[in-house]
Amino acid sequence: MGAKKIYYAEETKKAVRNFQISGRAVSLHLIKSLALVKIAAADTNFELKRLSPVKHKAIVQACREIIAGELDDQFVTDVVQGGAGTSVNMNINEVVANRATEFSKTKIHYLDDVNMSQSTNDVIPTALRLVCLRLLDEYLRTLAKLEKSFSSKSGEFKDVIKVGRTHIQDAVPITLGQEFGAYSSLVKRDIKRLDEVKKCLLETNLGGTAIGTGINSSVMFTKNVNKRLSELSGYKFTPSNNLIDATQNVDVFLHMAYLLEISALGLAKIASDLRLLASGPRAGFGEIILPVYQKGSSIMPAKNNPVTLEVISQVAFEVMGNAHKVSLAFLSGQLELNVMLPIFINSLIESFEILVSGAATFSETVTKIKADRKHCKELLEQSLASAATLIRYIGYDKSAEVVKKATLNKSSLQSELLKGKILSKAKIKEIFSNGNLTKPQKL
Repeated sequence: MGAKKIYYAEETKKAVRNFQISGRAVSLHLIKSLALVKIAAADTNFELKRLSPVKHKAIVQACREIIAGELDDQFVTDVVQGGAGTSVNMNINEVVANRATEFSKTKIHYLDDVNMSQSTNDVIPTALRLVCLRLLDEYLRTLAKLEKSFSSKSGEFKDVIKVGRTHIQDAVPITLGQEFGAYSSLVKRDIKRLDEVKKCLLETNLGGTAIGTGINSSVMFTKNVNKRLSELSGYKFTPSNNLIDATQNVDVFLHMAYLLEISALGLAKIASDLRLLASGPRAGFGEIILPVYQKGSSIMPAKNNPVTLEVISQVAFEVMGNAHKVSLAFLSGQLELNVMLPIFINSLIESFEILVSGAATFSETVTKIKADRKHCKELLEQSLASAATLIRYIGYDKSAEVVKKATLNKSSLQSELLKGKILSKAKIKEIFSNGNLTKPQKL
């Protein structure tokens, strides 16, 4: 078996020597998006008659191979690197140039031809915008499935009345369906929030080159390259109104990181609630039954731990950490360029990837949750918190007396109301009906 063909060259080799940090290569999500940006640039330069037909065709062909995953092993720079992404840009430029030279039998230069009208400082942020848009769409699809799972369970559990809880103490009744409906609404709101950031990601600094002034580019290139990238990607990219601002201030990625953190925290909060509701099952709340995925313990037989809910919390911790890294990287930007862009790249892609997987796992778990209807009813009957509904009929003080007597006698509110001849049996039945306990009352 022959030796592997190497298409990268000296600049990539220098980067590999200089940045032996994490042992992990830059994400192929970025590489493939960057290859699409290179195609858009080559097409535009050809259209403007700056690139010959032979070179144009060969560069596009090489980039297509990258997008198809045929050259994945050629991208070797460490995910943690200095230089604002220059090493990544050099890596792809060298690979494209050498592969295109093979196709065309014409010498194609990695900077003069492949990098024509470009700088690391505009192509890397643009590629990251495309990555974010693609991964965001994938995450939104996964969230939509999760929201549907909660909505479906809300309908399934609509008649399961149970104890509500505030401060983790008994509170007024609620249905399990209402709880799951609230989770559905939170995810819906999250989807809307995330969808709104797309318009910010669609404004690029492509054509601004080094610092946004457009040196070695042109007004026509800036306009046309964004149009061509839109055609290639399916996203409607436009040049920023201020390319200098868009080059030095990458707050859109900070915004994206914190929206992902908000999303992760919301999912983790729901997962924490579900863990509580499933706790026990005999010595805890035990109101819902979680699916069994694996043995919960190596020493306690038949123990079912909420492992897929625990992992959602861990996903949130990772996403929070990534958002904090992005905030520090944003703060470290100076003057005309934020040189910490590799941190943005790695952190955002990692957050997207684990959120997509985490939300899919969460959705599968939710669809398999069952209600312990009998236990929910038993706990509700034992609780005295539904005394709040008595206030409009007998007042706060009288209601408090009934609660005290029920607590002292270890009896129910209904029995104390009957015993004290405070309300009739029919009225008590009306007051403690499911609809009366869990919905606004008619005046």
